[in-house]
Amino acid sequence: MHAGRSDTLITPADSGGSWRVRVGCVGRAAAAALSEGEGTGLGVERYLVQFWPAPS
Repeated sequence: MHAGRSDTLITPADSGGSWRVRVGCVGRAAAAALSEGEGTGLGVERYLVQFWPAPS
């Protein structure tokens, strides 16, 4: 999925509660190197965002 930047609020559930989140990224150095020389490194950086309910 390629969404780009978004100002949309992510709601993981219809009810309240606390959530844990983990974010991982690959390709940051390659994207930075491309943006210095060629403009942008579109599709070079990839993110994985995981959500799960926090223990009560």
